[in-house]
Amino acid sequence: MKKPSIILILAVCLIYNITGIFAQDKNEKKLSFKDPEDGQLDLSQWIIEKNGFVPMPIIITEPAFGGFGGGLAPVFIKQNAPITVNGKTYPLPPDITAAFGGYTLNDSWAAGGGRVGTIKKWGMRYMLMAGYGSVNLNYYFDLERINQNIESEFNIKTIPITGSLTQRFKDPRFSVGIQYLFMHNELEIKSNKEGKYIDEINDKISDEISGNVGWLGIKLSFDSRDNTFTPNKGIKTYLSANWSNPVVGSDYKYGQFEGAFYYYIPILHNWINGLRFDMQQSAGNQPFYLKPYIDMRGIPTARYQGKTTMLAEIEERWDFDERKRWSIMFFSGAGKGFDQFDDFGKEEWAWSYGTGFRYLIAKKLNLRMGVDLAMGPEGFTYYLVFGSSWLRQ
Repeated sequence: MKKPSIILILAVCLIYNITGIFAQDKNEKKLSFKDPEDGQLDLSQWIIEKNGFVPMPIIITEPAFGGFGGGLAPVFIKQNAPITVNGKTYPLPPDITAAFGGYTLNDSWAAGGGRVGTIKKWGMRYMLMAGYGSVNLNYYFDLERINQNIESEFNIKTIPITGSLTQRFKDPRFSVGIQYLFMHNELEIKSNKEGKYIDEINDKISDEISGNVGWLGIKLSFDSRDNTFTPNKGIKTYLSANWSNPVVGSDYKYGQFEGAFYYYIPILHNWINGLRFDMQQSAGNQPFYLKPYIDMRGIPTARYQGKTTMLAEIEERWDFDERKRWSIMFFSGAGKGFDQFDDFGKEEWAWSYGTGFRYLIAKKLNLRMGVDLAMGPEGFTYYLVFGSSWLRQ
């Protein structure tokens, strides 16, 4: 299927949804895109009462993908009522259904869709996602013969399919689940910055050029945040361990562990402080393109890799108008990747910092959207943000 056709299909789906919603019964409540309390632009009624979508434009500014690209991602959100256990009320994450299609200046493109939903009767939550992509991305290789770190561009054609199933405990802040990922990948080296060493790099990764990746994992989670999209207070922490082996459909044998911690605390009624810590550890013959990397604003995707990665980030949000519609963001962080713990002191920290703004686009969901401007080791970049920049798991 041609790239423009994918975007056209998504656009037709959106138009069909819009016409169906506006062809409403005369007795239904009139649709309004303004909040009844402050009169500001708000999509709460559109999303919750009319089953509408958040028209999420994809502005791809990731330096690793050419610095610019675009696409479309209609995001449908269904709010779930909170649950009460032993007299305490706990919020439940919403159900989310989304499709996406996008293209970037370095000729990368992808399309797919997925859903995160809730089975209330069983206290379970599930996730299913699938897609197709042709991605051009740079990776870095240490060639011992010349004692240099060589940058090389690869084209990766991939078909990923992933899913998970999570069970809440009696205390709904705790959950445990299983997760599975399968990908078929075809790789081709396109060029490298030095204009040579291609044969040497091909020999180094000959067993990883094409094949299937499959892993099965388990994850444990604790989530006391007051909101999924833009938390004002609470903690989210999780641990996951994944196992890749031919038994689960993989051509590789390796394991990967990840732990993360997010903490939100209000300093003042309109000043929210956020902290993030993340660590990943892999072992075995993991393909180079799946090695852990520093995932942080201002840091190009896959630029700083290693069998072990660590990062820490701080974020401040100031809701500066009296309606708490508009916010200013400030953030900074650092991380490093290394293959052996003995190398920790040798590797330099990769720093980034920046600022941005948010607008409260759906007050009943506390959903904020905006733009972040970040400066990192490779220069300046910007991001279109839906909810929190730390939306994971």
